[in-house]
Amino acid sequence: MNWLDVIIIIVNIIIIIGAIAWICYCTKEEGISGFISGLIISLIGCVFIMMFTLDPFVVIDKGSGSTIGTITSVDKNFFGTTSVYVKTSETTQEKYCIEFNEELENEAKELIGKEVKISYGERVGLYSTGKCQQAPIADIQEVSE
Repeated sequence: MNWLDVIIIIVNIIIIIGAIAWICYCTKEEGISGFISGLIISLIGCVFIMMFTLDPFVVIDKGSGSTIGTITSVDKNFFGTTSVYVKTSETTQEKYCIEFNEELENEAKELIGKEVKISYGERVGLYSTGKCQQAPIADIQEVSE
């Protein structure tokens, strides 16, 4: 867990405490109707905020398989993963991810400009911002013609 994950969790805790305080205030001012309206507003606010702050954690990528194309570039990402860009047609370029595998990163860099087959699995679950937000590359093979 990195510092950004900690900040996101702290912000969510502050929002939940604020929602509880808002419910208490509405209940004190207006009784049961204030409690219900405060609860509804707080729940909507919490769900709305958490949808955006939890987005980096929830990953659902069930499209395992492989892609054939030409590697156009390999870039290191801010949180330590590596992006591999593969041109699959004249107008389409796709982005794939390598997670903390220097051997695979070096192999991808050596294969820039060459036709390759990239294999990847599935990724479903909760992952921090320091992980790939899609199924990471499992294997890269040069396609010989």
